[in-house]
Amino acid sequence: MTRRTSAALLVGLIVVATVAGCGRKTLPRPPAMVAPQTVTSVALSVRPTGIEIGWDRSTRYVDGSRMTDLGGFIVERQSFSTEFHEIARVPVTDRGRFRQAKRFEHLDEDVTPDMMYHYRVVAFTLDGYYSAPSGAAAITWVRPDAAATPATSPAASDE
Repeated sequence: MTRRTSAALLVGLIVVATVAGCGRKTLPRPPAMVAPQTVTSVALSVRPTGIEIGWDRSTRYVDGSRMTDLGGFIVERQSFSTEFHEIARVPVTDRGRFRQAKRFEHLDEDVTPDMMYHYRVVAFTLDGYYSAPSGAAAITWVRPDAAATPATSPAASDE
């Protein structure tokens, strides 16, 4: 083999390896487009031990494409006139499963009676891209009154 043929063969192999080794399957997207869409359905419920926050799973990126790397959610709370702050991280652990959870919940037990709380949820991907916060939902926790619920007992029979 001549020196010129060897050089051409080497250049050809480098080109083939470069093209074949490229892992890009789609056009690159800007970071702002691979953030999860904003959570839109935050629901609050009063429970005996606190406030339950529930929301639907994020399934799409901001650009509308299907999301496959949802990492979890951050639950934030605001009380009085303070800023929102993180109170919980809820991980998503079912990414590889055929049947995935559609709804997530968190119980905030660090509440005070007759105080109003505002909650919002932020979704994030495994790569660390965060959605915009959901709209804030508000609720006042009122301690359930045990005296208002009559105790039940078996009825006595005359037999």
